[in-house]
Amino acid sequence: MRYEHIDVSRISRLASELANDASACIRFIDDYLDAWEHRRARVATAVDRVVIDDALAALLSLSTSSAMLGAEGLSAAARALHAESRQLGTIPAHGADDLARIGEAVCSELRLATAEMRAA
Repeated sequence: MRYEHIDVSRISRLASELANDASACIRFIDDYLDAWEHRRARVATAVDRVVIDDALAALLSLSTSSAMLGAEGLSAAARALHAESRQLGTIPAHGADDLARIGEAVCSELRLATAEMRAA
């Protein structure tokens, strides 16, 4: 299957880095998916607010873990929103909305990819 928002070869590399333990890789992806809504909410809650430290931490975490799973578009969006938010001193609504849209697409594709991994 072809994916638009994730690079499945990166998931394969992650599994290799985990001593070829596919179950550990699937657990990592499941943990990522479980954490998505909380991370998205931490960013959304900070829109147009002055105290954004929690949202900035969520963006850094999201950027790093997304890159590990081959979700480079989401990783880049999180990094860009982090940089813009630090400069503005708040989380802009347009950036939080874009992040949520990309993140939902990534999560959908990761669910499909893990279903394929489980079936293999």
